[in-house]
Amino acid sequence: MTLWVLLGLLALGGTFALILMTARRSARAESRGDDLASLLLQESQAIVPIDWTSSWQRDHLTSRWLAAAMSQGVSVSELEPNEGDEAGFAFLNKHYALAVRPSPRLEADVPTEEGDLPIEAVAWPRAEAGPAKSVFFHPEDADRAYSRNLQSDYCFDLAAQRPRPGIFHRKPESKSRAWDYRAFDDERFLVQSRSTN
Repeated sequence: MTLWVLLGLLALGGTFALILMTARRSARAESRGDDLASLLLQESQAIVPIDWTSSWQRDHLTSRWLAAAMSQGVSVSELEPNEGDEAGFAFLNKHYALAVRPSPRLEADVPTEEGDLPIEAVAWPRAEAGPAKSVFFHPEDADRAYSRNLQSDYCFDLAAQRPRPGIFHRKPESKSRAWDYRAFDDERFLVQSRSTN
């Protein structure tokens, strides 16, 4: 009888250890995705205006971004460029897809010229299954926010589930909400830090 109790307690302890290890892995992956998106926006703002068709400017941004990430201790060992993004510059790491691109406002009453668009850096999960779950939105002209990605289930591996530029901005009816909002895709975003813009 005591052998069965001991085996049961051992199995229960193993289950809790597995849950804890999985939670730590998710936290590490999501923290890295958020940090990389923040640094991508920071380094992009330093080289504005950006010619989105220029390979040398993409290489210049990549070099600045990698140097900034390494200087802050953010792992970049698995980072690779993704040449297939037509809207801006995109990158992949083990768990996240990242992009910096023009950020159009989707409201009808906010006119913007193509050359006057602010930029956004976004990070979303690379695969449906894995430790990365959240979406991180770092716009140049709005509050930085993240979503648990429960509505739209964004992931890079499925082309139909990649976010469009500007989709993560607040809907007009969400303007009064200070710390959370609904985006144009109906995803709920939580504000990480308030902008001074």
